[in-house]
This record gives sequence, structure tokens and C-alpha cells, in this order.
Amino acid sequence: YIILLMKAILIYFTGTYNTRLLSNKVKTRLENEGYEVDTIEINKNVEVKDISSYDLVGFSYPIYGFNAPRAFDKYVKKLKFKKGQKCFIYKNSGETFAMNNSSSRYLKKVIKKGKAELINEKHYVMPYNIHFKFEDQFVKEIFEYNEKQLDIQIHEIKNNIHNIIKTKWIYSFLAWFVLILRFGAFVNSFLYKVDKNKCIDCNLCIKTCPNENIIRNKKGKIKFKHNCEMCMRCSFYCPKDAINIGFLQWWGWKVKGAYK
Repeated sequence: YIILLMKAILIYFTGTYNTRLLSNKVKTRLENEGYEVDTIEINKNVEVKDISSYDLVGFSYPIYGFNAPRAFDKYVKKLKFKKGQKCFIYKNSGETFAMNNSSSRYLKKVIKKGKAELINEKHYVMPYNIHFKFEDQFVKEIFEYNEKQLDIQIHEIKNNIHNIIKTKWIYSFLAWFVLILRFGAFVNSFLYKVDKNKCIDCNLCIKTCPNENIIRNKKGKIKFKHNCEMCMRCSFYCPKDAINIGFLQWWGWKVKGAYK
């Protein structure tokens, strides 16, 4: 007998690695169900994958201002689906505002245009990397809850149970309007600064920026270009808290340091 493994691929963008963590958990669960699973973490240099050979395609991203990240939308726009291909979404954010329900509207449009089929969608709450830091006990409770939600979603996918998050047109309209924040990211990128008295020249921010937006100039100083996703990875993981994030810092929205 020849056993044909079902093939799945998970395509995601991650900022401070919440989405990577979720993707790894989804990958393990699908493998336990007998899937052969590949993953793609979207960054500036990742090539567009031919996904036609996959039976199942999962998509994930952190919700930024009630929308998917710009880099995520740009990547999925280039994908070529197989007719009838099954897809699912496992997005995440730091809160459960109803407007977040419409964040997948562009992705859903791309899936429908490609004649694929969206069968399942779930929104996971993950710890903030902006606004304020979650308490450790609350983070633990979130993770315990998410483990149960992951089990439910994989069960639904396995049994072809359709479960799509519904939204209202007003939320979609307002979320579309909030896309102006992407221009805000461009403006804010002019305000990023590195405190030379704190910086230890570890180059972590340069190495890990998904958009390769951080460089050293000819004088050896760290500079920020203007293709920022405002994912907060650079400031969140800076070991010396040396990065000033402009408007967000002025408003007191900077979260300092990774979670345990």
C-alpha cells in the first residue's frame, strides 16, 4: 500500500514572534494529524511560493490597527491558488475589539479570487507589544486558553467544519479608513532614534528587522529607512532599551523588553 500524506503550508508574518509561536503550535498539531507541514515566514527577501501542491493553506498575521500588515497583504496578493484549495486563518492581536473581525477582508478577497475555499478562521489574543505590557499571570492565562482554542480549530479543520468570523460592513469601512496608519508608519519612521549612550552595537535590530529597514550609515551610526511596518521588533528586543520609537514613545506606548 502507498500512503499519501496530506500536505499543508503555513504562511505568516510575525512582528515580535507571537505569530511565529502560534504557527509552530499549529504546525505541531497538524503533524500530529498526519499532515506534512511547511512554513513560510514573510520578510523582505522571501520568495513567493508555489502553493499549488498543498491540500491545506494556513494564514496568520498580527493585527495592526484593525488590518493585516502591509508586508503580509503584498505577499498574499502574489499567490496562485489551486481551485477548491482549502484555506484557514489563525490571526492574533492584543485585544478583542469587534473591528478586528474585518482585518482579513483583503485576504478573503484574494482567496475567493483564486477560487480557493476558506473553511475556518479564528482570532487569538496574544500579549501586547505596544500600548502597555501584560502582567505575567494574565499572559499565562491567555496561553492556556489559546491551547484549547488551537485544539478546537484543528478539530474543526480536520472534520471540515466551516467556521468563519463574521463582521459588519461598518467595521470593514472603519478598518479600511484606519489604513491611513500605514502612512503614519512612514511619517513616524523619520522620528526613530538610537541613544548612543545606551547602544552596545550588538546589531540585533539590524539583523532581525523583517523589512531590512535598519542600517548603518557610512559614519557607522544606526539609521532607519522609511519602509517600517511598526512591528516593534527592534525596540521590543533591544537589550539596552536604546531605541526611541517616535510618536509611540511620546504617548507612552512603548513596551520594554520581551515577555518571560
